Amino acid sequence: MNRFGYQIYKTCITEGLIRHGDKIIVSLSGGIDSMSLCCLLSEFREKIDLELHWVHFNHGLRSESENEALFIRDLSRKKGIPVSIIKTDRLSGQKDMQNKARQWRYENLNRIMIQQGFDKIALGHHLNDLTETQIWRMLRGGSLFSFNPIQMKGLPYIRPLIHTPKRDLEKYLNEINQDWCEDASNSGSDYTRNLIRNELMPILQACAGGKLEEKLLALDHDARLLKEFFQEQVPEEHYQCDSLQYSQILTYPPLFACELIHRYLIYHGQTEINRANVELIFKQIKSKRGNWSIDLKEGVQISGHHKLVTIGKKL
Repeated sequence: MNRFGYQIYKTCITEGLIRHGDKIIVSLSGGIDSMSLCCLLSEFREKIDLELHWVHFNHGLRSESENEALFIRDLSRKKGIPVSIIKTDRLSGQKDMQNKARQWRYENLNRIMIQQGFDKIALGHHLNDLTETQIWRMLRGGSLFSFNPIQMKGLPYIRPLIHTPKRDLEKYLNEINQDWCEDASNSGSDYTRNLIRNELMPILQACAGGKLEEKLLALDHDARLLKEFFQEQVPEEHYQCDSLQYSQILTYPPLFACELIHRYLIYHGQTEINRANVELIFKQIKSKRGNWSIDLKEGVQISGHHKLVTIGKKL
């Protein structure tokens, strides 16, 4: 294990990401990030007892996918780590394909973890993913809470590389002479995420004097502290419930009240939440009005009656 690998290992131990006897599912696309994660966790077995199982997803969207699957199978044989390769042909041409593909991956990762009797799922998100997501959420009108969008540890998920720049991962793979797969679709700017990565981030990096990641990581730290304080002050049962009480929401300052509403919507399956809707809901609650309703996505409606907020399918 080289110096870089040992630094990541120490972080994993210090942050409680891994421990002796863990059985870890690792999501392996074959790119720099997930390949680094797989190689690092494999090396960690020199110091700690870990059982690993790789999962590779073939989305059926690119001509290179079959070759990538063969590459992963060959690598799993060389390293002696079992791999499950999951393929679908149902994503092509679908609306909101990226979100549906992400949901499909997470569903399968959780299924395999349960079937195999494993404890954790390791994902290869790195510092570039974190900063790009911060910018993406800011552009969509996120609150201060949104500057901590990806957690290092939120069991069963662990992200050992979330504070590591992608350039360090590429350097690591080159040092250990490990090849990886390049996804050509990442170089285009067809999706908002790619546009941020390929065109906006280099401009912001230049304007920040080369310290953009450091500055955004500081915001991530502050937002994490804000979330922790929120969790100390607001019990989960205040938003993980069938209905919200006006009086309960109004006991909190506006920032926390809006976050409570936001988490209530998430609890009820709303993943794409418009900040304007949250603020409008809070405005209605502050007015103490009844008999109002706001349409959300996919036929869902949130309503206020008798000083209670409820959510359900639009009639």
